[in-house]
Amino acid sequence: MQRLFVVLGVLGLAVVACGDGGKPPATPDAPASADAGADAPATFAACAEFSAGGVPVPAHVIGQLGNADVESPATCNVVDAPFGIESAGPDRVIPLSNLTPNAPYVVKLTSSSDLAFYVVTGCGSATGPASDQCQLFEDSVGGGDPEVGRFIAGGTTAYVVVDYYASHAPPSSDFTLDVYAEQCQDSGASQCGGTTPACFEGRCVGCVTSFDCTAAATAVCGSNQMCTAGTDTCATDDADEPGNDGPAGATTIVLDGTGHSAIASKVCSNPRSEYDYFAFDVTSLGETWQFSLGWVGGRDLDLHVYDATGAELGLSFWEQPEQIRLTYLPLGRYYVRVREFVSTPDASAITYTLTTQRTLGSGCSSAADCASEYRNQLFRGSCSAGACVPIEGNGGIAEGGACDSQADCALALQCPSFFFVAGGDTRETCSRSCTDDTACAPLGASFVCTTYFSNNFCVQKCSADDQCPTVISSAPVSGPWRRLTCDVPTGRCVP
Repeated sequence: MQRLFVVLGVLGLAVVACGDGGKPPATPDAPASADAGADAPATFAACAEFSAGGVPVPAHVIGQLGNADVESPATCNVVDAPFGIESAGPDRVIPLSNLTPNAPYVVKLTSSSDLAFYVVTGCGSATGPASDQCQLFEDSVGGGDPEVGRFIAGGTTAYVVVDYYASHAPPSSDFTLDVYAEQCQDSGASQCGGTTPACFEGRCVGCVTSFDCTAAATAVCGSNQMCTAGTDTCATDDADEPGNDGPAGATTIVLDGTGHSAIASKVCSNPRSEYDYFAFDVTSLGETWQFSLGWVGGRDLDLHVYDATGAELGLSFWEQPEQIRLTYLPLGRYYVRVREFVSTPDASAITYTLTTQRTLGSGCSSAADCASEYRNQLFRGSCSAGACVPIEGNGGIAEGGACDSQADCALALQCPSFFFVAGGDTRETCSRSCTDDTACAPLGASFVCTTYFSNNFCVQKCSADDQCPTVISSAPVSGPWRRLTCDVPTGRCVP
């Protein structure tokens, strides 16, 4: 593939534009001409960056935010941002060229700061693009994870504006932006096949996670999104390495006549992604599975359980032994994962014992059954045919409707789907955003506005600590998780 390196001084961007192969362009340093079919940038001061030459798509752009001279419009055709359109901080405009009209494209923004982006067809107001020029506003994740969105090209050019939500500068202004033609949609992997059967960020790839890998010899999904062999670099290890680094090579848990199993094994943290997977099968409704991970010494082992798709069902981080109890599982195959958590990889192995106990019972009869076990089990909010399964709201549940994930609720509503919280069957409902209790008053006297988020929303008053959110990234003083405390007189959860 021919690669063209262009430095756009006006934008302060280092750009790698990927060509279509064959001969290099005749004038490699010439900017692409403006597209006559796009909205012509106006003469407003805020639109100055929109007049620069376009970066041919597919493109890989490395840049930094500049001044806060462009404001996002009030609305866009598509808004994928749970807290609305916010873009008060510094920004950068990247003009795009070489688009195919009416074709779908993917934009991926990577940064260590919580940056957002929006896609527009031009700049038509004194503050920046107008609402009818905005195709997509994307700010759906935080914590430095990539923002990924799709848009349909209206012409052969478009503009991506990388922005920051707050008026002050972010911790880092650096970002990487990738724009490419969409090959597939993440929910439609059937568009892919052969050696790239999975869909990831609009591209057909070999795997998205290791749960997509089907052979023990190549059980791990690598950083290049292809299935590869596991890594066996521990000083000493168990006989199932490295196949058990992924679900396809998992060690099967074999129960005795009483439903009990104890497996002795070893694990290290070199590399930090070194895992041991174990597989078990639920064959009747109402089974309860109890897992305990025990070891000697002060090293930190963690325990996770997943379904066959890789959806997390339970986890244990801060105890010794680690424990997980799972109830009302649907029939099928599941996986236990053991890992060592460290800041620096350690090749020396630690011996542990994974103990399992299965107990038979009857299936669930209501969502209350699904919420009754919450110590280390994630809430699955719907009792269906005797098994607890996730609610499939698909962004359509109105205010007051039951939810168990943010994806269930309609636009601008929030789901208080905190890990390991009591009363999920009644307390987890889609709710409105708020800045104080006044906004929650129409919901009734039992609702208050949260105070512990940057963007708060209405929740039911608490009456016990177990109804308050957990912070799984910090060690608790006691118990399995660090938890906010319920101030019973006010019904508020407080740090």
